[in-house]
Amino acid sequence: MKLDFYNCPSPSEINPSSLPEPPLFLSYAPDSDLMESLSREYAQYRNILIVGHGGSINPAYGLYFALKNRAKKQIYFLNTTDPDYIYELKQALSPENTVVLATSKSGETVTQIEALSQFMQYPLICVTGKSSPLRAMAEKLRAKIILHPPIGGRYTGLTEVNLLPLALAGIDAEKLVKGAKDLFRQYDKNNLAWEAASVFFQLEEKGVMDVFMPVYSHSLFPFSALIVQLCHESFGKNGKGQTYFAHEAPESQHHTNQRFFGGRKNIAGFFISAEAFNHQTDVLYPALIHTVQIKKHEIADIDKIPLAKTMEFEMQGTLEDARINGIPVAHLTLSSFTEEEIGAVTAFWQLYAVYASVLRGVDPFDQPQVESSKKISFNKRLLFKGLE
Repeated sequence: MKLDFYNCPSPSEINPSSLPEPPLFLSYAPDSDLMESLSREYAQYRNILIVGHGGSINPAYGLYFALKNRAKKQIYFLNTTDPDYIYELKQALSPENTVVLATSKSGETVTQIEALSQFMQYPLICVTGKSSPLRAMAEKLRAKIILHPPIGGRYTGLTEVNLLPLALAGIDAEKLVKGAKDLFRQYDKNNLAWEAASVFFQLEEKGVMDVFMPVYSHSLFPFSALIVQLCHESFGKNGKGQTYFAHEAPESQHHTNQRFFGGRKNIAGFFISAEAFNHQTDVLYPALIHTVQIKKHEIADIDKIPLAKTMEFEMQGTLEDARINGIPVAHLTLSSFTEEEIGAVTAFWQLYAVYASVLRGVDPFDQPQVESSKKISFNKRLLFKGLE
């Protein structure tokens, strides 16, 4: 993993005394034996359905698609009560071929329970707190119950919460944790996550309020859901914090580049790309179209270029344009799609969220506005039923 900055202020030195006590996720060790045991117990099911919200599902979503090439089973994700999507899932998945994994630390997220109500006849594993509505339901349903670790949802990417479904799918969870450890050990020292958090805090202080995140990898783009959650929920508080918005690139170049280069000058870029892909394929044009003209050249002139290179060239075009125009940009490059590298990038964003919160003087681990809107939504259900 590599990080470069262009048109950005220099990272400040980390001040260990300004940091809170090391977060529990730095030293937490997931139960490998438990995950291995459950993988054997549910080996007969070829599909895994995760039902949850936020940190209970977003890390697994990013990890799975980044490592899908290594998975032996299919994972599906349900984070909505959209009846059409639930209908599609029920048509595709049956109790005979699917194990359902429901995760919520509080166990009282109403939309999760409502979505789960459609799958309560399936083999069910619940990861939740010691005393929660979800646990009470699981006990009555005689479902498997796993205790949720004492870590806030968005920081559970490297715990059983999000590693268990990957382990059930045959992905090596231990290697993911191993890849994160080196970065976690640098919590109170200068590291890539600190440098990025320091730079973007300084940019916010200068009025840069929007962060455009083009992701130059189809497999890495699902990670953006976790990144946005970590940033918005951790340090979007007390009138502080930037807005992070991600698009898959190079598709984003056909719309959001207009905003990036032509809109308000309150924006920075945080580019994410991969140095190598799992498969190597060249552009190959049939000989009969080689003489077709494109941008004053023949198609033959751009034949036999590796597709990985075309992705790189598209990214470089936007990056160089930003450098020329004086737009601040950070560029995070992953070296490979191994469990160790994907574990490291998960650790990077967890640390980034903590550092960014500390720099802004806000609590990295609470989310007061998220909870208040949930209460309003729940009361509307009661009103609909004539109970309030």
